[in-house]
Amino acid sequence: MVGIARKMGPKPAIENCYDARSRESVELGTYPDVEDCMGQMTTLVEKLESLDIKVLRPEVLESTNQVFTRDIGFVIDDQFILPNVIEDRADELHAIDHLLDSIPSSNIIMMPSGCFAEGGDVIVHEPFVFVGVSDNDTYERYTTARTNEAGFEYLQDEFPAYDFKGFELLKSDVDPRKGSLHLDCAFQPLGDALLLAPHLFKNAADVTWIESQFGTENIFYCTEDEAYDLHTNVFSIGPKEVLISASAVRLETWLEERGYTVHAITYDEVVKMGGLLRCSTMPLERED
Repeated sequence: MVGIARKMGPKPAIENCYDARSRESVELGTYPDVEDCMGQMTTLVEKLESLDIKVLRPEVLESTNQVFTRDIGFVIDDQFILPNVIEDRADELHAIDHLLDSIPSSNIIMMPSGCFAEGGDVIVHEPFVFVGVSDNDTYERYTTARTNEAGFEYLQDEFPAYDFKGFELLKSDVDPRKGSLHLDCAFQPLGDALLLAPHLFKNAADVTWIESQFGTENIFYCTEDEAYDLHTNVFSIGPKEVLISASAVRLETWLEERGYTVHAITYDEVVKMGGLLRCSTMPLERED
């Protein structure tokens, strides 16, 4: 399922922005127009359909930003997890009722009260599930902290066959260069590689573990500017095939040298709202 921008409403007031990049865009007067976002999302959908991927869309809600479907639901194994999200985004959940109606109730997990998570913080990479998690103090302090310890522990208990690994990220509600909204804005494993923005991790020990696990020779280290432009936020559609931002020129070269098929998508307007290609997609079925 790919998000939709058709009626995302006018430019929000600064006090109504719930991520640092959108806030900055409003302050700079660069917040994107509906038409520009619609055009870029249409390009994404057309590319996916050209690759024989069936694309669903949420129902359109009035004056609601529905661009980033990744966060309002995610799949682990054959289970669709319906998480608790921040109040500012709760209305988005109503737009996928038609999807939930098509899924057997035995394959839907509703996270209990007090357990918060968003799909951008959850990355399945067997045998691991990597989760961007905030301690209770950070979760209460920052709007950009979206997954709490209770949410992490609940998912860990629900899927004991996986090795859950939590990473704490730096957070900022006002400066997108000083924090990461979700884990997939700082960290993204591919088939045999990893995209990483180490300066966005709270604990140096986590970066050391990642380097040991993946090998430094297999890691693309994002500069601060590349992380700001969310070059980690790619959409992998196969072990060696990936959709990336057209602005990620250095990454494109690096991936092609490793034998990847790279599809470059212009997404320079959508990114001004704090998300990129992975954020805009909610994978439902994956072929082995």
